[in-house]
Amino acid sequence: MDLGIVAVLGFVAAFLMSWLVQPHFRNLGFLTKIVDHPGYRRPHREPVPRTGGMAIFISFFCALFFLENVILDVPLPWSWLGILIGAGLAIIALGVGDDRFGIHAEKKLYGQLVVIVALMLLGQRLDTITLPLMGTISLGGWAWPFTLFWYLGFINSMNLIDGLDGLASGISILGSVALVVISLAVGEMFSTLFAATLCGATVAFFYWNISKRKIFLGDSGSMWMGLALAILFLNLNRQTPIALPIILAPMIVPIWDTGTTILRRYRHRTSIFQADDYHLHHRLLRLGFTPGGAVLALLLVTAGTTLFALSDFLGLAWLGLPAMGFWMWAAQLGALRHLQNRRHGLDLFTEMTYALGFDDRLDRLDGKTGGNVAEIIDLQAERQRVARAQRVRLEGTTGTESPADDKFAKDAPDVVQPPAKELH
Repeated sequence: MDLGIVAVLGFVAAFLMSWLVQPHFRNLGFLTKIVDHPGYRRPHREPVPRTGGMAIFISFFCALFFLENVILDVPLPWSWLGILIGAGLAIIALGVGDDRFGIHAEKKLYGQLVVIVALMLLGQRLDTITLPLMGTISLGGWAWPFTLFWYLGFINSMNLIDGLDGLASGISILGSVALVVISLAVGEMFSTLFAATLCGATVAFFYWNISKRKIFLGDSGSMWMGLALAILFLNLNRQTPIALPIILAPMIVPIWDTGTTILRRYRHRTSIFQADDYHLHHRLLRLGFTPGGAVLALLLVTAGTTLFALSDFLGLAWLGLPAMGFWMWAAQLGALRHLQNRRHGLDLFTEMTYALGFDDRLDRLDGKTGGNVAEIIDLQAERQRVARAQRVRLEGTTGTESPADDKFAKDAPDVVQPPAKELH
């Protein structure tokens, strides 16, 4: 069967299954009290179930079982999939424990290490890597520590970046699409099927994640997503050597966020396990982006980086054009935001270094940032509501307005960063 058809079948089957089960797992979250309660790092204002990742896990394997027994004529490698099932169940159980009861991050790390060591003992190791200009390098005994950091990086970077609706799942979708394209190019049927199936299940979740009947991945889902991508990329690399930058391109935002988070906490002499609301997406919110705008900007950066990597791998130079388009779109969003922030004394260099996690000076500029993410988003929503009401009122008049109205109409939509005195 044509690999393109296999990819479509895998995507459609997983999408439909995930679409159908997501509402049921949402109800399960309420019944079992596996919910995310509002807090200073949360943009939502009501409890939201954290069971979306479990629905993706179930949909992924049920879709594969259905395809093998109903549509495809080829037996799937269930011995390898059994390893993925076992590791997935273990990591989901760890995440569910954290979602329901709360587990200290250090203890959660120990649980991850147990799962990862088991995977390596079962042969799921990265024995070779391919680097530009250096070719394929055999890691030998270094395969063990390298694979350990490989899994830890994927699992925890996806876990840390899961802070806004659609961000972690959007990155997972882009990573899955890249994996599908690479697998198609090298003719790997199973990798194509697995990546397309994961992509379909995640796309269905993405809709429910951003809809009014909201559901979250939860720690169980974000860690499972990172583990699945890590294993799928590792497995494909064992079949066909692929340059490491190409594999890591879709993970550019989570990797960057994880690196700057570790450096920031070290710089502040705080524990690397201590949660905060100064990740990359939180910083964009503090600069005035809306939650949706922050997610869009980060996904555009990811899409551009992924297309650049694919253009090199496939030898298709024209893919650089849409890649540049995505990056320029993200840059335009930042430029528009800067035009508003400039009125309040913020310079472009300070904004860029702050957004990238290099500098925290912006937090010490009184009146520019402050408060926590939840308060900032609340103030954004309130000012946008007032601005809409103001526009409706003005449209119902002759078009004249008082000087005070004019000032408020100009400031309300733009001043999304609250002075400290408004927040405390």
